[in-house]
Amino acid sequence: MTRCAYRVDGPNDGPPVVLLHAIATTSSLWAAQLPVWAAAFRLISIDLPGHGNSPDQQGDLDLADYADCVCEVLDELRIGRASVVGLSLGGMIAQAFALKYPHRLTALVLAHTSARTEAPVKGIWSGRIARFEKEGMEAQVLPTLERWFTRAFAESSPLTLAWLSDQIRRTSSWGYVSAIKAIQGLDHLDKLQKIKAPALVVAGEQDSAVPPAAAAKIAERLNNAQMLVVPGAAHLGNVEKPVEFTEAVGAFLRQVSQPSL
Repeated sequence: MTRCAYRVDGPNDGPPVVLLHAIATTSSLWAAQLPVWAAAFRLISIDLPGHGNSPDQQGDLDLADYADCVCEVLDELRIGRASVVGLSLGGMIAQAFALKYPHRLTALVLAHTSARTEAPVKGIWSGRIARFEKEGMEAQVLPTLERWFTRAFAESSPLTLAWLSDQIRRTSSWGYVSAIKAIQGLDHLDKLQKIKAPALVVAGEQDSAVPPAAAAKIAERLNNAQMLVVPGAAHLGNVEKPVEFTEAVGAFLRQVSQPSL
């Protein structure tokens, strides 16, 4: 039995692709990509523990534990190998999966994500935990959205921000804090050279959390990586620039699934 809720879309005989969302969101974060990619791929969209429809767990989970959760879903579906697309926290878990289960990995997409959490950033996350414990999840909504999107997008997309605000509010206390502690423990940068699978590293041109230069360092450490910068996007490029993200990442997934084409 898996620890995570998930949904499956697309043809049963399509190349399997796992989708891993950001902190304080759910698998519905991929709403813009699902109908397009499901025409060609078997999509497995997972709600991470304490997020969406997935329950809390006992104790804190590190990134390798989250990777185990992904493996449990693949085992239940009897999927031997899959491509993994991870965004932000999901990208950190995707790295952990690639390092722990290399034989289960076809290809890797690391979007808007880091490979190491430096001490100053750990402190920032500790401050967010402290504010959450004092003021609750509602106090996290506005600052989180401000980090995720450009101001122009936020001002022009109130319904989209309301949709994401609801996902943030629904995240359990355990799910939020456990995910933050996992992010604080992130230290994959020097291990990335062990990953042999083809990879695509995606950055947002306007992402202050993981600017393109930081994402480029991840691509440089990987053995077989391409780099994509999404023009005009901040931290959630799949939402802010859905067509550009869907087409570029989809083209990569198609290429690695059918390399002879």
